[in-house]
Amino acid sequence: MAEFEHLFSPIKIGNVEIRNRILQSAHITNFADNGLPSERHLHYYEARARGGIGLIIHEATVVGPHTGLHHTLSHGWKDGMVDRLRKISDAVHAHGAKIFLQLAHGGVVASSYWNFLNTQGCSPVPTPANGEIPRVLDEEQIEEVVQQHVHTTLGAKEAGYDGIELHFGHGYLQQQFLSPAYNIRKDAYGGELANRMRFGMRVIEAVREAAGKDFVIGVRTSADELIPDGYTLDLAKEFMPIWADSGLIDFLHVTVAASTTMAYAIPPMMVPPRPFVYCAAEIKQLVDIPVFAVVRINDPVTANDIIKNNEADMVTMTRATICDPDLPNKAKEGRIDDIRQCIACNEGCWERWAHQAPITCMQNPEAGREGVWRIEQVQQPKKVIVIGGGCAGMEAAVIAKQRGHDVTLYEKAEELGGAILIPAKAPSRQELGQTVRFLKHEVERLGIPVQLGTEVTAEKVLGENPDTVIVATGATTIEDPAPDVVGPYASIEIEQGADVVTAEDVLDGKAQTGQRVVIADQQNYMKGLVTAEVLADQGKEVTVITPPPFRYLVANPYEMDASTHGVQILNLKMKGVKRVGDNKVKRAQAGKVTIEDIFTQEQQELEADTLVLSFWRKAEHRLHDELKGKVKDLHLIGDALAPRRLVDAFYEGYKAATEI
Repeated sequence: MAEFEHLFSPIKIGNVEIRNRILQSAHITNFADNGLPSERHLHYYEARARGGIGLIIHEATVVGPHTGLHHTLSHGWKDGMVDRLRKISDAVHAHGAKIFLQLAHGGVVASSYWNFLNTQGCSPVPTPANGEIPRVLDEEQIEEVVQQHVHTTLGAKEAGYDGIELHFGHGYLQQQFLSPAYNIRKDAYGGELANRMRFGMRVIEAVREAAGKDFVIGVRTSADELIPDGYTLDLAKEFMPIWADSGLIDFLHVTVAASTTMAYAIPPMMVPPRPFVYCAAEIKQLVDIPVFAVVRINDPVTANDIIKNNEADMVTMTRATICDPDLPNKAKEGRIDDIRQCIACNEGCWERWAHQAPITCMQNPEAGREGVWRIEQVQQPKKVIVIGGGCAGMEAAVIAKQRGHDVTLYEKAEELGGAILIPAKAPSRQELGQTVRFLKHEVERLGIPVQLGTEVTAEKVLGENPDTVIVATGATTIEDPAPDVVGPYASIEIEQGADVVTAEDVLDGKAQTGQRVVIADQQNYMKGLVTAEVLADQGKEVTVITPPPFRYLVANPYEMDASTHGVQILNLKMKGVKRVGDNKVKRAQAGKVTIEDIFTQEQQELEADTLVLSFWRKAEHRLHDELKGKVKDLHLIGDALAPRRLVDAFYEGYKAATEI
């Protein structure tokens, strides 16, 4: 613990003492049950409390019907809210952690889509996030919203919560009043800063009066909107001290962004760790109440340094503790290598939220399933063979071993890791290597025998006489997109003399390209975009050809969260990469590529020295097919089942191991 003495020192916020400086911020989980907190919430938060965290801020609870941020959020005005919250607070307190409830009103960031109720805002100015014009709040409606905050605050207090957090950031209603980009009012709530602060101060004053002086009340707010015509840190340094000096709030939770710049509030791995801690540090110099720092703080060393350097009083480690709920306990015990480190992939959390699905974690399939999935010891251990040392296979081997089975892991390559090792070579995706590091560490820690460089045959498997076989043999790269390989729709005619290589070979350093490169991007995820970035860094002239988004609820042609997509596209634009949407590559010839418009079938030729294929991959399930009917308990998982994403690989590895 001496290594992290600052991180694990207690702190007092208001009259509440918190055992350490680690907190999990409010984040939408999509766990709500008809507008009320659910058993899923309870098990999820309880797991983090058991893992040693100091403070949990329960996800945003919307305070009124017009706040419709999302249909899966809890509704603060509903009957039954207090009883549900009380169960959660009791469970969290039983493990020594504290819990606050976040209150939110989306304002113009909300949507009438979910309940056919108009949105509310400070001005008739839509956000580009949804384009909806809000109903401008008048004095009477402002007072109604204030009282909604009071009602929800009192519910949290009655339920035994230790405090509340008012969400004044991320483009929500209070920030809209503050922002010169959204507030164009001419009355007492618009114009100079004092007027733009008036609504937020009324909320703060009302909830403090109702809750009393001993109940913790804090504000989460953006220090910089990161938008044209919005406010910056300089202005935040004016209004945050006013809140703090009022004596009405007990902490400031300093984040960044507005509704259209949320990519930086929940940034992907391409953004370096702790990018906005400086905002909290600047504010901390101006106020006498605790300040929380946030965004991509994913390891205890960094977190401890932030406290040690007096940059903040608490550190927000939200995705880090989704990924590993036991991170605080492991750090306190000095078990640093045992921590499953968040890599900001956003595959299980932010991306699933955007699809209105319950969140989880790519590396931690138990996340969000704590009440259903747990590693339980078996009464009768079995002999288990896992074939394939990629992420799916290693996850299956680790979980099976933890349950008490006799496990052996086979991998035909000379190292564990599988297909993920290739994209992890790209600078912007190198944190993918953390998934392999952790799984390899677990394999070694648990003493699982590993046979590397071993091509496993059906005869070899049957000769071992296993009780269970898990086949995780992955997939192979598509090098010839012929009609009988990829289907006629996505096929490409490759003529003699055309220089055609795969994205995998480019990323792996096995293939070189000419100066003018066209990428046929059919994978619907990061491979084509990352390959484009790598080639642009080599000074190549790159054009990416991509089809339109046909998937339901996908706002871009790639099945990824808006943060990852937004930051990656920004990177490509800054590096001069061209993108042609609504098209597919039809033909490759020496020195040129023909593309075809998806809608009109019109064709055009592009000069190209090299065509790079970024396709999905072909499942390699031959061994499974040969073993079918010969092994009593046979499982096929990961890309060998169907080439998809890492989140699917981990899920299926965990699931197969728990079914043995």
